This record gives sequence, structure tokens and C-alpha cells, in this order.
Amino acid sequence: MSNKSNFLDKMTNWFEKWVGPIAEFTNTNIYLTSISDAFTMQMPLIIVGSFALLLNIFICSGTGLAKYESLAWLANYGTVFSTINYACISCMALWSCVLIAYSLGKKKGLKPEFCAVLSAVCFLILTNQENIGGNLGASALFLSFFVGILSICLYGKLMSYEKIKIKMDASVPPMIASSFNSLIPVAITLLLFGLIAGVLYGTTQMYLNDIVYKVIQVPFNQVVGSQLGVSIIIILSQLLWWMGIHGHMAMNVVAKPVRQAAIAANMQAVAAGLLPTQWYTLAYVHTFTNLGGGGVVISLAIAILLFSKRSDRKDITKVSMIPLICGISEPMVFGLPIMLNPIYIIPFVLTPVICGNIGYYALVSGFLTPSYVESIPGMPMFIQQFLAYSGQWQAIVLTVLVIVIGVIIYTLFVLIDNAQAKKENQ
Repeated sequence: MSNKSNFLDKMTNWFEKWVGPIAEFTNTNIYLTSISDAFTMQMPLIIVGSFALLLNIFICSGTGLAKYESLAWLANYGTVFSTINYACISCMALWSCVLIAYSLGKKKGLKPEFCAVLSAVCFLILTNQENIGGNLGASALFLSFFVGILSICLYGKLMSYEKIKIKMDASVPPMIASSFNSLIPVAITLLLFGLIAGVLYGTTQMYLNDIVYKVIQVPFNQVVGSQLGVSIIIILSQLLWWMGIHGHMAMNVVAKPVRQAAIAANMQAVAAGLLPTQWYTLAYVHTFTNLGGGGVVISLAIAILLFSKRSDRKDITKVSMIPLICGISEPMVFGLPIMLNPIYIIPFVLTPVICGNIGYYALVSGFLTPSYVESIPGMPMFIQQFLAYSGQWQAIVLTVLVIVIGVIIYTLFVLIDNAQAKKENQ
């Protein structure tokens, strides 16, 4: 028992020293959490926008119901869905900027509603005025991060200087007094963003969103969204989970912008009559790395029910099955527990890495076409994968394959757990 305890203490100390600070930084930094909050608040728009595209294809396109002569009139009403898709997906960067500023302004004690409007104006100032509608989507996501944060930081700093505020008489209504109070800080903020846009275009003949996209966003997406980058994210996420920290949420600060850009790019490709090519989407996560919760824990649950000789393990697993089917693994992680359990750390990390790489090859080889419909968190498995991958039977086959591979990997460690329990009882 002492050797096991020493081993566990050493592993825990190592993770707390090297991995813990990553989670602490991402979970406490107000700028990173504001970006994460923005994507969380925007999730309903992404889901509705992606399903609008799917309905447009199945109902109003030449390959859907409109291809039949008796239903050809449906093609005239494609804008019912395409306008929803445009407003939700093709304006993604604008809404991200607004929501980041709202969240950050709230954290800084400013008026969040006004912060949201101010950041939107700053964002539009930096955008190509001749093609505003084409520069509000995924290609401007990173610009929206910078503008949402910098505009509010600058405005908040200026608002701290009492000397530049216009003071109104006490008889003036509070709303009007507040507007004049912030007039000079707002004017300075907008003027500085105007100078940045004007000087930059005057010297380079390029708009800032184009520069940010080419210099920062594309390289970042290529690195994080690569096979190696995603594998590293999976490993770090699982290690954090093992320490009792929600690894998926902690790593979302890095991974979510890449996935949102990917799903938006896939929607644009499908709308243009092309095949989607970006494989790292939320559907990929829900199918290959977080099936039945982080660590593909649904496979561990099945392995325990089949092979475990411990009644306590089986009782907890039976209670956890319905949440696991809906992708909620906390009952197993904290109840079994998997957290800080040295027996299960290896399969808990290894299973999603192996299954994630299987998913990568299935998607890049063309066996499964990448998703262009946002996956809905909390939906029962199989239904979730079937819808997210637009009704492809391959998604169901791969879901079963992931579960089977996970059961094979976890079974060895369930047997080790049996042997360990037998020794402890003796």
C-alpha cells in the first residue's frame, strides 16, 4: 500500500507542477475566459445556423426535395434558410467580438451592453468598407478576439481618468449624464482604431483583418488543428480530467476557435457546392475523443459491467450509464473514481488518443466526410453522430468501432483493478 501511495503522490505532484498551472491560467485569466464565454453564448446560433444549411440542402437545393418536378417551387424559398445561415455563421466574428466585449466589460465593472456596442463599432472600423458583409465570418475570428479585448481595455483605462469626463448638472437625467460622461473616452477609443485602420491601409494597402488572418490565424489553426496538435490537446485534456479539472473546458480556450473556424469553413464549402475539408470539428470530438464523456468512458463502463468482479464498481457504473450515453462522464470520473486513480490513468489518456487518430485517418481518407453541421452537446450517442455527420452511415459504424476499441483497451485495466481489489481484501 505504501508503494502505491508513494507512486500516486509522485504522479499527483508532477501533474500539479507542470499541468496544473496551464489549467489555472486558462480558468482565471479574464481575457481567455471572456473568449471562452463568447463561444459558449454563441453556441445556439452556431447550431441553428448549421441546421439551416442542412435544411436548405435537403429541401430547397437541386439535390434535395426541389429536384422533383412537383416540388420544384421549393427552390424559390431557399433564402428562408440561407439568410439564417448567413446571419448566424457568416457573421460569426462580429458576434464573437460583441460577446467578448460584453463578458470582459462585465468582469471589469463597466456597462457590458455599451461595451458590446463599442467593440462592434471598433471592429467595423477595421474592416474593409467595400466588402463588410464578406469580412464578418470565420476569417476575421482572431481579429474579433483582439478588438473585443483591446477596445474594452482602452475604454476602461480612459474611463478611469476623471479629468477627461464631461460632468453634467445633477438635474440632468442619469442616462444622458452617463452618455456625456463617457463621450471623450469613446471618442478617443474610436479615433485610435480609426488611425490604426487608416495608417495601416495607407502604408500597406491591406486591411488589418487580412493581415491578422494571414499572419496569425492561418498558422495558428494549422498548428492547433493538425494531427499532432489535436493529439497534444487530447493528452492535456485527459491529464487535467484525471486531476479533477474539467479538461475539455480548460483546453477549449485554444481548441474552440479552431473548431469554430473549421465548421464555418465547411459550411461555406458546402454552400458553394464543394466538399467540406476541415476535419477538426465538435462532431469529431463527440465521435472520437469524448464519446460517452471525456476519455471515451462509455467503453470503461461496458468493460466494468462485463468483466469487473467489484460490486461497488458495477453499482456506480449502472447509475452512470444514462449520463454517459448523453456524453456526461462526471459520475464515473468522480464517483468510480477515475480521478487520481493510478490504475486508470493510462487507458484514460490512451483510448481517446488512439480513437482520435483513427477518426483523423477516417476523415482525411474520405471514408467519412467532415461535418458541416454543429454537433449538439448532451444529445444521446448515435443520434448525435448521425445528425452531426449529415446522416452518413459511416458515422454510426465508426461510433461502434470507437466503443469496441475502448472496451478492448479498458478491459485489461479492469482486470488489473480486480486483482488489486483481491490483494487488498486478502
